[in-house]
Amino acid sequence: MIAVLGCKGCGTCSRVCPVPNAIIRNGGKVLKIDEEKCKKCYECVRACPYGALVVMD
Repeated sequence: MIAVLGCKGCGTCSRVCPVPNAIIRNGGKVLKIDEEKCKKCYECVRACPYGALVVMD
């Protein structure tokens, strides 16, 4: 599971995610990651310049 903590709405995660519509946004900010669509590649987590996406065990 990827937790969203303090998204700034920069859009970097959406640009690097290889899965269409896996990142659910509202008003520019990430609300959540669709766990059913997510391939668990964690490109979004690595790309976030604010550390707003965190892998939870």
